[in-house]
Amino acid sequence: MNTSDIKPPVIVLSGIRWDFLWQRHQILATLFARAGYPTIYVETTGLRNPSFDPGTARIVFRRIFRAGSKGRKAPGNSVPNLTVYSPLVAPPTWKVFRRLNRTVFVPRVARDLKRLLNGVSPAVIAYPPTSTTLDLLSSLAPRRLLYDCVLNYEHFPDAPRDIAETEKILLQQADAITVDSGFLLEKHRHTRPDAVQVGSGVDHKLFEQARTTKPLRRPVCTVCFFGTMDENRFDFDLVGELAEEGYRIRLLGLLSRLGFARMPGVEYRGEVSHRELPRHLTEADALIIPYKINAFSKGTFPAKIFECLATGKPTIATPLPDLVPFGDLLYLAKDAQGFVDALERLPNLETETQVEARVELARKNSWEARFDAIEKVLLGEP
Repeated sequence: MNTSDIKPPVIVLSGIRWDFLWQRHQILATLFARAGYPTIYVETTGLRNPSFDPGTARIVFRRIFRAGSKGRKAPGNSVPNLTVYSPLVAPPTWKVFRRLNRTVFVPRVARDLKRLLNGVSPAVIAYPPTSTTLDLLSSLAPRRLLYDCVLNYEHFPDAPRDIAETEKILLQQADAITVDSGFLLEKHRHTRPDAVQVGSGVDHKLFEQARTTKPLRRPVCTVCFFGTMDENRFDFDLVGELAEEGYRIRLLGLLSRLGFARMPGVEYRGEVSHRELPRHLTEADALIIPYKINAFSKGTFPAKIFECLATGKPTIATPLPDLVPFGDLLYLAKDAQGFVDALERLPNLETETQVEARVELARKNSWEARFDAIEKVLLGEP
């Protein structure tokens, strides 16, 4: 075999756990593994101090337990070439934690990863721009480093105070930069004018299982949101007003305000696997993306946007900067009354042309297309 045909190992320094909501981090790791790259998915090394609750305690204990087995664990669905690694580290917040990471935990993680790499220098895709990430990169000395920026970290709640400084270091050290939103592209333009925008994608074949074949012709009854519902982005007040207006609100995903699930009109189905999502979306008359617009969310390109479009269903969303260009296929509304007005008018506004246009745009934005773009940037190909 020609040595030029041998694909280098890829390490994904993720910002989330492997078993968290399925999104860009896990998808890219899976696609690299399937493309023949020996891939190591490193679960999050943290961004802020964890909350003290039973769920977090279980995660911490699992990390400590896996530390004795070199951090490796099964990736759930068996994927050839893919190893999931759970690092045991302290949060990248207080000085004492950083000192502990730098002297104890990070060297141990680096040794484990080098053992998994069998001495081969990896290409690295980095996510959280923390001091822990910088220390780990220094120990790994990757052949090529890609910083895939997907959050406006400077305004991430409870992030380390110097997150803007550590992110700037990562921006300067990386061989290449990708961002998922136009907002982040503009934000980092001065530091990295060579940054490339690669948005989120969609498994369109999966989400077309929930496809609407004909435009809505009756009053809206059920509206659905899927994803993380926390105080940082999700507008609980807006959605609560929709429930009070008589709409059935179906929620799928991680809910931070558990009492909200008991509100009349709200149907909370919990966390649903990615493969099962279409089944829960089929009965929805419309989908909603009710995000707050604040300093943090302005840098968000909702990963679910093309998944919503792939269903063909009408989608009402708040006008985040990166959603405004999709105004001809989405219904943009600033507040609860705007959402209600849009929902009430849907039977008179929806057309077959709109349904088909949504599905077609989703098909053009597949994860396979996104992977091709990320792969070229990571390897430095033109």
